[in-house]
Amino acid sequence: MKKALRGSLCAYCGKRSATTEDHVIGRGFFPVRLRSNLPKVPACSECNSRKSDYERYAMAVFPFGSEHHAAQDMLETKVKRRLEKNHRLLRQLQQGQTDVLVVNPDGSTDPTFAIPFDHEQTLALFDMIIRGLLWHHWPSPLPSSYVVRLFWLTDQGLGLFKKHILSLSPDQFQDVSLAKGAFRYQFTRNPDDPFFTACILSIYDSLNICDSVDNGRLRRSHVAALTGPQEVNRIADSIETMTV
Repeated sequence: MKKALRGSLCAYCGKRSATTEDHVIGRGFFPVRLRSNLPKVPACSECNSRKSDYERYAMAVFPFGSEHHAAQDMLETKVKRRLEKNHRLLRQLQQGQTDVLVVNPDGSTDPTFAIPFDHEQTLALFDMIIRGLLWHHWPSPLPSSYVVRLFWLTDQGLGLFKKHILSLSPDQFQDVSLAKGAFRYQFTRNPDDPFFTACILSIYDSLNICDSVDNGRLRRSHVAALTGPQEVNRIADSIETMTV
């Protein structure tokens, strides 16, 4: 661990002392040529272990949901080996595979297949990634009384989130691209509170996920989040009404 991080609190839980450094976005999501300059934060052993579990799942599943070149690279070179080491997950994916239609940007559809997707585990990972990114920009854990509220957004919902939420503090807006665009995050914050933020996370550009309202169809889905004091939940409820 770097001297600068020794004695720091864990970026994820904000409670325990850090014992190691952790890549906020796991290197295993990307081909070796794209792994340089990924941000690191201090992590305790408990959070580091839990996040690694989430990442093992995501690294095996996410590449199936995107046509991004990095996802396809991982699908061709790493995913098979990862699933061979995780027989339980492999059986779940094989048994749960179904025929679906993918919805194209122009509204047309093409036949393909879908595999089961664990939303809870995925959002838990993104929660930790957001906490890590906040520490990366303002080296301190998210205050314990603050919350992280996550959303799955369609293309339309993403446009509305950008227009009505992400544009509120344009002078605080940042657009960060990592792994040559395989991971990107955009965020803005309250100028008086660096942990009161709105952000969008994009891994492999987007993930094709079955729409719970329109079963049997895959739609491009994006992850967005608000972080801040408890009032964020009230704001988030109104956003979900507007965008979902």
